[in-house]
Amino acid sequence: MKILILKISSLGDIVHTFPVVSYLRKRFPGAEIDWMVKKPYLGLIEAHPEVDLAITPNQGGEYDLIFDLQGNIKSGFLLNKIRGSTKVGFGLKSVSEWPNALFTSRRFNPPRGKNIREDYLFLVQNYFGDTTPFQAQPLVLKLGVSERREVERVQAGATLVCMGSRWPNKQLKEAEWIALLEQRASAPILFVWGTEEEKKQAEQLAVYFKGSRLLEKLSFPALQHVMAKSRLVIGVDSFPLHLAGTTSVPILGIFGPSSAEKYAPLGSEKIQRACPYGLTFEKRCPKLRRCKTGACMDVALENL
Repeated sequence: MKILILKISSLGDIVHTFPVVSYLRKRFPGAEIDWMVKKPYLGLIEAHPEVDLAITPNQGGEYDLIFDLQGNIKSGFLLNKIRGSTKVGFGLKSVSEWPNALFTSRRFNPPRGKNIREDYLFLVQNYFGDTTPFQAQPLVLKLGVSERREVERVQAGATLVCMGSRWPNKQLKEAEWIALLEQRASAPILFVWGTEEEKKQAEQLAVYFKGSRLLEKLSFPALQHVMAKSRLVIGVDSFPLHLAGTTSVPILGIFGPSSAEKYAPLGSEKIQRACPYGLTFEKRCPKLRRCKTGACMDVALENL
């Protein structure tokens, strides 16, 4: 059997679907499981031990079964170009963009109130008529030789702090980071970062917390291995926090304009504060892309 997972972006959303691969691999040990993903994220999927082949949207193929876990118009157009016996996706009540449903042959609506990882699993398991609870085990991404050396140089047992998110209104200001880390972090503290802006903030915090340091920029697999040898991972709702959820390390996630119940790694500790403007939401704040204040992040730490 040849199976294709269609989830091309973004990084955090891709990691949310990892339990689906584990489920399919357990159910079909001998199947070929491929994954279509955007080119910048190929390295992450190529490092996944249960994926046979990572392909980009300009590639194609023929499959017995395709799971569209993206659920938007773009993935619908991609589905239309890929030959497949059965194309499975979200139903009209849960799909991100309704035209996507024109390109799928089987559709399912996950029940409300579940974690996003459970939503993806629900879609796949229900196609097979399987209602047995499934819990993915910690994952170990594949490392190259140079990556392994990088990981070996990082001290074990540290508090690993993941500095940022690409959304400004998901980020913490320096004062909030200091208040959080003074209460929850223990030495040694290591900072990881993704952008130059995050790096500058991390450098300032490293000066404040004596004995802490910045790590060099790590590949996706190397970052996951560093997380796995840490004492605790602390971060905002972003890709690094969700990557930490593929390991067994304790996690503390800070949430504001997105729902911790929906997106936090299963079993993790989470801090969230209601919107100071009175907005409520099941998944993400309706003003996530427009709100510039980040005020919900300023008050989230009151729950410490």
